[in-house]
Amino acid sequence: MSARDLHESLRSEMLEKISTRGAEIALARLAWSKDEVAFSLHVRPTTFSLSGIQLPDFLRYLGFRRQACSFLGSECYAREVSQDLDIDAFGRKLDKGYEQVSQAERHLRRCGYALDQPEGWGYFFEGASYRSSRTSYRGDGHTSATSKRMKEAEDETFGFVFTWIERSESEKGWTIHYRPKHLPLSVELRSVLDFLAIREFNQCPEFDFEPCLWRHTPFVQASSRLLDSNAHIAHGYFDAHAEDFSPGLRALLTAQAHMESVGMGFLPSFAQPEERRNLEIRNRALGLDATATRGLPETFDVAISFSGTERELAKELANTVREAGFSVFYDGFYPADLWGKNLVEFFHEIYSKRARFCVIFVSAEYLNRQWTIHERRSAQERMLKEKGEEYILPIKIDDVDLPGIPSTIGYLRASDGMDEIARALISKMERTKGDS
Repeated sequence: MSARDLHESLRSEMLEKISTRGAEIALARLAWSKDEVAFSLHVRPTTFSLSGIQLPDFLRYLGFRRQACSFLGSECYAREVSQDLDIDAFGRKLDKGYEQVSQAERHLRRCGYALDQPEGWGYFFEGASYRSSRTSYRGDGHTSATSKRMKEAEDETFGFVFTWIERSESEKGWTIHYRPKHLPLSVELRSVLDFLAIREFNQCPEFDFEPCLWRHTPFVQASSRLLDSNAHIAHGYFDAHAEDFSPGLRALLTAQAHMESVGMGFLPSFAQPEERRNLEIRNRALGLDATATRGLPETFDVAISFSGTERELAKELANTVREAGFSVFYDGFYPADLWGKNLVEFFHEIYSKRARFCVIFVSAEYLNRQWTIHERRSAQERMLKEKGEEYILPIKIDDVDLPGIPSTIGYLRASDGMDEIARALISKMERTKGDS
């Protein structure tokens, strides 16, 4: 983003102005010369809440700077934008994004996380109010003279372990260890964990010396006569994790998705959608961590499309083919860790571009489900581009035809047995291995 003044130029004009439930927004065009032209977006917050993250904080997350404003009067938050920005769409997404970040903060505050407030109430009360959630801790959250496992919990995405550690009399406290259930971590999930400053430890004794993520709460001696330390607070933070931690992460990713749709975002190291999708496909194809997959192959040997009634057959085929050394796109190999993704785009990319072959289990159920219809149409798009080359490999479950598939294409039948079908598929992929 440019550091130049977004309110003064040789020629400036307000192009459009709207109001939302929490702000006034203006889009302006500025010209410093015939060739030096920029477009700027100006936001003046009009409401604040009595606690929690404020709209000015969220605007700072999004790259806006607080400045004296000649378009909206007094002060505003401004940043450069592209010429084609839709101001109405931005207004809607700003409301939704801020709502999600506020929801995330409520969940995460119960778990001990306070989101940074670079503005706070300063904008509304003519001052500055910065609060950071970052705390300094010199240890690694694990290495200590004394360690005691106290509690454990889980949700659908993480296992949590709560330990007490003592490095010395003055350095002691509680560590929460996080073990993701579904590895590798998605690009999006890794980014939101970085945003919360959750650190990684490579050999966690609480998870059989596998890697974990962790956060530490230092012990504090309390001055109150009723409570002698912050132990009850640390325990409360851990106890909230099973109900609040994953919903908090999900809300942050939803906020990012809203703002990304209008060309903005706030999560660190958040690659563009196409780059993220490429990384994710590499991760899933090869079962590797996102940080270790750059430069590796980006395609699957086969993608399997099926309805829920054929899951066991699809799983059997997928396992056999993967054990033979081929990369297989089958959703059961990576339980849903797809937060923040546009699933329509993600699956379209796989079935239309990223597989050498697409196996479809053809059944009456398959023809009537929203997601399988989308997958089939994506595969058919690829089939048309192949101009007669083999791509869709249908397996008949019921005596129904696959819409849009020429009658000349040969079918196998599930009654032939998955072992026989797997051998045929493996043979086909081996013969064509150098053709893709």
